[in-house]
Amino acid sequence: MNLTQVITILSITAAVFTVMAIGGTARSLNWLSREADTGLLKLVIRVLMPCFIFVKVVGNPAFNTASNVYMPPIWGFVAVAVGCFVAFYYARLSGTRLGFDSQEKIHSFAVCIGIFNYGFIPIPMIEAIFGERALGVLFLHNVGVELAIWTIGVGLASGGLTKGWWKNVLNPPSVTIIISLIINQLGWADSVPTFITQVTEILSTAAIPVMMLLIGATFYDQIFIADVKQDTSNPWPIYVSAVLLRLLLLPILFLLAALWLPVSLELKQVAAIQAAMPAAVFPVVLTKHYGGDARTALRVVIASTVVGFVTIPLWISTGIAWLGLEKTVLQQTLEEAMVEPRLESVEAMRIVGISVRTTNRKESNPETAKIPKLYEKYDTERVDSLIANPANPQRRIAVYADYDSDQAGEFTILIGREISPDADIADPLDKTRIHKGKYLHFVGEGKMPQVVRDTWEKVWKFFEEDTKYSRSYEADFEIYDQAYPNRVDIFIAVE
Repeated sequence: MNLTQVITILSITAAVFTVMAIGGTARSLNWLSREADTGLLKLVIRVLMPCFIFVKVVGNPAFNTASNVYMPPIWGFVAVAVGCFVAFYYARLSGTRLGFDSQEKIHSFAVCIGIFNYGFIPIPMIEAIFGERALGVLFLHNVGVELAIWTIGVGLASGGLTKGWWKNVLNPPSVTIIISLIINQLGWADSVPTFITQVTEILSTAAIPVMMLLIGATFYDQIFIADVKQDTSNPWPIYVSAVLLRLLLLPILFLLAALWLPVSLELKQVAAIQAAMPAAVFPVVLTKHYGGDARTALRVVIASTVVGFVTIPLWISTGIAWLGLEKTVLQQTLEEAMVEPRLESVEAMRIVGISVRTTNRKESNPETAKIPKLYEKYDTERVDSLIANPANPQRRIAVYADYDSDQAGEFTILIGREISPDADIADPLDKTRIHKGKYLHFVGEGKMPQVVRDTWEKVWKFFEEDTKYSRSYEADFEIYDQAYPNRVDIFIAVE
């Protein structure tokens, strides 16, 4: 990883913990009263968070991949189950030597180690580091975590499932995820009324900061005024055990699973963040409610959270490196993200898809731009399904051809896939050809779609200053590879 990415991860981690600290400070000064907690929590869970999920999931292209619909909840459920299982047998085998002298302590330890912070700490981190595709997958992953909490977690804390446990899984955020996925499946994402979109976007901006302030306030309560059974035993064995399991062993297990198992890029990105997370605060409340040992739970949370401030950026950086995600990190400077163009030989390619005639001048004005609408049409009309046996299903190609003159004149842009020379073409599709020849290869990495504009700016500037190469204006093209969602490769034909 480069220095900019490491600094970004450290900065995001510090920002998250700072907001939580502000929440704790507000509680200590009674600016955020305990009487307000219930109302604010209901507002977040029933209104703000559903709006946030709706904005991030509806129309999210990550869910065009089928495995991103069913694998994330399975991963989330198994992650909690494995954590609880490992912690349970660790505590049971350690016994009184490490202070686990009752079933309540063993079960509470297992619940708190197994249930990691899966929501409001990783959400801003994933969005800032990897973008909205991974964020949408995180929400579906969290459905599996919720299911594990209310089955395995409650079962350990109480000795069995409680009546109506399923109602806790079908909460407003989970229902919103289901509705959003249905909208995507039916192709209605672009049909959502503008007014609904505007309202949900406004409300969604408050979800994360409000909840993080509440988490900070709750953490303050649990540390300084928690009403838990007094326990004079040495806390250090549990502190050390919590750090060894939650912040060392389990991150290694989860990252190795993400490395070896055939999971999507977005789920790897989620795993890189979730593996670094400390124990969640909620299990303290859960164990206390169901008769567990709240003191043990509190010790696990305190130890993993305090040490986690140091280990979170280390594990995220390690996960990104192990899983080969460096090129998918958003936060890079333009100079770091773009390398100097290199001259390459390209073989002829046949591309089919949909096209439109436009100019760069029209594209500079949002009211007259045609290319964004072309991309919307490509996704909503599922053009990919009309392209039989593409040469490389992972790559989408945009071809710029039929130039009237130069970059100031009209040209045709076609978005589609490469097909073999003898492949049949469906009637609604257009076709074009990338000619065999020499091309200058420009690479841009960063947040879409801004990085595409930035890279084209670099292309134009390069040819204004460079006298060695001149453009042929036969056909230029862009490649978007699903393996690198934050990267664009632009090939410019030269004479």
